[in-house]
Amino acid sequence: MSKLICALVPKGGNEYIYHFNDNKTSNKKSFKGNSTIGAITQYLISQNEEFKILLLRPASIDKYEEEKLISELLQYNVPKENIKCVEVPVKGNYESKKFNLNNHIITADIAFLAIQDSTDDEIREIILDVSRGLNFQILVIVDAYRRFLVAQQAKNYIDKAKCPKFYYVYLTPVNLKEQEYEVTFEETKTPFFVDYFKNVNKLPFKFDTDYYPESLLLYQEFNFIKEIISCVNECISAIKKGFALAFLTIINWNNIEKLLNLSYEKITLKRIKELIETFSIEKDNTKEIKLCMEYSLGNLWIYIYLLETFYKIYKEYENKIYIEEHRKWVKIDTLKNFNEKIIKNLFNESSAYTLLDNELENFKRIFEKGEKERKYPSSNLERNFNAHAGLLYEFIDQDYKNLRLSYKLGEILDKDHKKKIEDYIKDFLKVYT
Repeated sequence: MSKLICALVPKGGNEYIYHFNDNKTSNKKSFKGNSTIGAITQYLISQNEEFKILLLRPASIDKYEEEKLISELLQYNVPKENIKCVEVPVKGNYESKKFNLNNHIITADIAFLAIQDSTDDEIREIILDVSRGLNFQILVIVDAYRRFLVAQQAKNYIDKAKCPKFYYVYLTPVNLKEQEYEVTFEETKTPFFVDYFKNVNKLPFKFDTDYYPESLLLYQEFNFIKEIISCVNECISAIKKGFALAFLTIINWNNIEKLLNLSYEKITLKRIKELIETFSIEKDNTKEIKLCMEYSLGNLWIYIYLLETFYKIYKEYENKIYIEEHRKWVKIDTLKNFNEKIIKNLFNESSAYTLLDNELENFKRIFEKGEKERKYPSSNLERNFNAHAGLLYEFIDQDYKNLRLSYKLGEILDKDHKKKIEDYIKDFLKVYT
């Protein structure tokens, strides 16, 4: 499949005429339909395109509307297995029904996870159609779509060519009297951004323990998220400040595969829908979801994909880390390669690159003379750790014969408090803004 078309299920709808520019000729093609997604489907079939359809039905819209739309799409010879429907929670009063949510985050999260669940490596284009629907619902879906764009950038950060292209559907009135519209697919790009999680110990869910006493087990189930946030913060800090040696030898990479596997198992559309069902109450035409969201799962998935990217980078350099007794040695040339390839070229951290490059050149120059770098003890460890790209004399063991460096792992720097050097470095890595 090459395309994924994501659309809101409309309520009712009159028949309109939709005009498309034929991508193979200069002619226009026109189709009639009771929905934009119906017209898009006819157009793509006429172009012999392969595509899947994801329908997002707001809970306020009767399931009959979904079934009617699917029947319409099937008439255009869309394979039934290529159509997927997901109910999206909503907040507010609709006719005789009332829906209670603590906020709209759950709405955006379900939309985000539904799009993610429908996207595989074969999908090269994703088209969002929100031409029908209530304004605030559209805004929530668009926000989820925007975060999905950023998450995909994080997932494909190393190989940007693998990232799908993203489009919005725009309707331009042609003849309002005859109810005619021109349809265009406008490509959209969102700048890469990261919403930092400053509170490492905060989970995205707030479970109602009075309503559901077993909530403590749910907190335990999702506790691994704290480790993900902590590790990604450390990686971001290391890259931004040029702490190449810390990135390769201090961050705990042994647990990363487990954390990633838990993410793909637990933070999924299926699991979140199960949680919503568990915390839902329906009574007197009112549906209440007592699952509170502290922050967006879309933001969290940006972090998860970043962790995956950072882990790929580490694995690329893993065999260049030499472990001898309590030391993890890295050659200066390896650190220079990491600095040039990763810090400067991949993440565009020019200031960090310059700082680390100067430090490494200094070490290389001293070592080639058969000496060790000598510096006076630091009066402010954190300030000087930052100033020397993490290569602070008190923390570094130097092997001038083999032109390599290591942190003094296992050694105690502060005799009074018995604090190990790696603990100091981990503390410095937590400062990421």
